[in-house]
Amino acid sequence: MIVSLPNYIFENEELYQIISDNKIVVAKSSKYKKDMLSLRNSLHLAILLIDGSKILHLDNTDISIDTTDVLFLSQGNYFISEIIGDKNNFESILIFFDDEYILNFVKKYNITLETTEQKDILPLKRDELIHNCILTLNQYFKNNVNNSVDLVKLKLDELFLYSLSKDKKQFGAFLNHLLSTKASRTKYILEANLDIINTVEDMCKLTRLTIKALRKEMMHLYNENPKEWLDKKRFSKAIFLLKSSDESISQIATSCGYSSVSWFINQFKKYYKTTPLVFREQNL
Repeated sequence: MIVSLPNYIFENEELYQIISDNKIVVAKSSKYKKDMLSLRNSLHLAILLIDGSKILHLDNTDISIDTTDVLFLSQGNYFISEIIGDKNNFESILIFFDDEYILNFVKKYNITLETTEQKDILPLKRDELIHNCILTLNQYFKNNVNNSVDLVKLKLDELFLYSLSKDKKQFGAFLNHLLSTKASRTKYILEANLDIINTVEDMCKLTRLTIKALRKEMMHLYNENPKEWLDKKRFSKAIFLLKSSDESISQIATSCGYSSVSWFINQFKKYYKTTPLVFREQNL
């Protein structure tokens, strides 16, 4: 199952309790998902477990976390699975935050990063102070607390500051990675998720940008508007499939995000002055 976060949370509010102002999203889940998930995460993420455990599956290793850990993940694509706790319960709190939040955090507390090392994934062991911080966050979901978003931000600041104090080198490397990759964030999100992008609306959804902001960013990155960029990527995939696969023209049209084969052929002819079938025959 492919899950685009945090979009999936807002689309399935019945599965989550949510505290959010769109700059920061905090979601509590008590629903155990038995299958491995492909997470397409467009914001950075802190995973805090109340009960149960999770396994992050990487290419060369697995990282297991439970109620004694905190897992920080930079924006990216991951495979993750969940395991219920001893009493058949599962509870987790997910905190999503963007580049702006990190920039403001570093400026607000006048933080100097003394390392050039970068870490995009950081598991940290919890101690009593971090555990109490997480318990307080959990109380915000259990009680109808006024100004809960502002209180959550203070707790997230506290979690960050204490993590930095606890392991300055490791958490500093995580912050350093977020800051150093900020300029390429939109580019990375789009190019890492080409397989699930079919429309400009999908691009806006994944990047969490308005169409106006996305157009400005795309002109800066590629000197192309979103539709031009998407068409080129779709046809690049179509050309590859026409040359290297036995898929039918109809299957290729679907694979490249076209709702009908006739529309795919029409657009292909505009770009290449020939039909996909003739192109395939000429390039066998």
